[in-house]
Amino acid sequence: MTAHERRTKIMMERSGIVLLAVGILSSICVYFGHSWYHTKFLTMLGLGQALGDAIGSFFIIATVFIGQRLVSLAIFDDLDFGLIRSVQKLQSNNDEMKAEISELDQLASTDRLTGAWNRRRLEELVGGEIERLSRYDQALSMLMIDIDHFKSINDRYGHSVGDRVLVELTGVLQSSLRTSDSLTRWGGEEFIVLCPNTTLTTAVILARRLRELIDRSDFAAVGDVKVSIGVAECLGKEEWLEWFCRADNALYRAKANGRNQVQYASETPVRSHAEGGRSDGLVQLTWHGAYECGHGEIDREHQALFSISNDLLNAVFAGRSVEEIGGNIELLILETATHFRNEEAIIRAAGFPYVTNHMDKHRDLLNKAENLKREFEAGTLEIGTLFQFLAFDVVARHMLEEDRSFFSYLVGRDLGDAPRRQISAANR
Repeated sequence: MTAHERRTKIMMERSGIVLLAVGILSSICVYFGHSWYHTKFLTMLGLGQALGDAIGSFFIIATVFIGQRLVSLAIFDDLDFGLIRSVQKLQSNNDEMKAEISELDQLASTDRLTGAWNRRRLEELVGGEIERLSRYDQALSMLMIDIDHFKSINDRYGHSVGDRVLVELTGVLQSSLRTSDSLTRWGGEEFIVLCPNTTLTTAVILARRLRELIDRSDFAAVGDVKVSIGVAECLGKEEWLEWFCRADNALYRAKANGRNQVQYASETPVRSHAEGGRSDGLVQLTWHGAYECGHGEIDREHQALFSISNDLLNAVFAGRSVEEIGGNIELLILETATHFRNEEAIIRAAGFPYVTNHMDKHRDLLNKAENLKREFEAGTLEIGTLFQFLAFDVVARHMLEEDRSFFSYLVGRDLGDAPRRQISAANR
């Protein structure tokens, strides 16, 4: 006999004993008390026969109720027939089952080595993102990343070191992506970054930032690791395979042109605009030769920030989703912060005497930008106010007015030791 069968048998025996005891007690009370109840008790209280019968019925019902509770107490050790505990246990079991299903789904959707999503999870997600693009006309871009000369790493150091490189690279990428982006290990040394609400221009800038970050990173056991990246924005009614092939072709061009670079598919979708939105004739930030300071890196970064600002402006006037606009805002602030750091290192190396004061201005601008961004995310600030500050106060006014104070210090200077970032504005 199993433990469950023994427990059931004991419960049934207890139930029978309690029911028998309650029945015997009730019968004794009725037998000996019936005559006294009607001849003396009701007369003493001055109650009639009908009311007496009603009160008697109440006593019988109360006896049954007490008997039920005694049975429950004998079997389940509580007065509610174990219902509350059963519900609680079912809820607990249900929560455990949900957790197990979630864990299994996570395991089935995650690359075992790197912890990034696997191909199955990406293919499940892509369908929904393409559907959202088709229905709501929200931008969608892809970055295809491939480690350069990865076979040489495996041949020279062994596959275990190669695996460590994949894990470290995943960490570098995940720490640098936006919250809306997702990282997938497509296979071998290839990764895919899916970028919802992201136009081609913004995706190219993001890809270049990732490539440079990896280029500057130090990987245990192997030192430097280089990557090539292909970028493509999904077209209006494009199938997944067509989009994938365009990104793959861009990656092939990056490999063929010398590796360690970003190439992109130039095709962009014809985007529709919300009613009342403005697309043609927008006043955009336009780069002119007169804005150049003479230092190639600073000028390239300024042009890139102009481009991101214009992407944000287009998204605002086209009535894009809050998520898409938020992604543009996040990238603009991140790229501005990175530019400020690089610029500070360059002008310090050039001997600019007011670098500390310039750094203070940078810090104040970034602090205000973050505060305004939080207000926008909380719904207490209009996007126009945030855009005005980011695009005009930070990007245009500061770079075209405040930055001119150090232009003369960059002319004819040997800045070979200053840090370099190869960022350029994407072709629009």
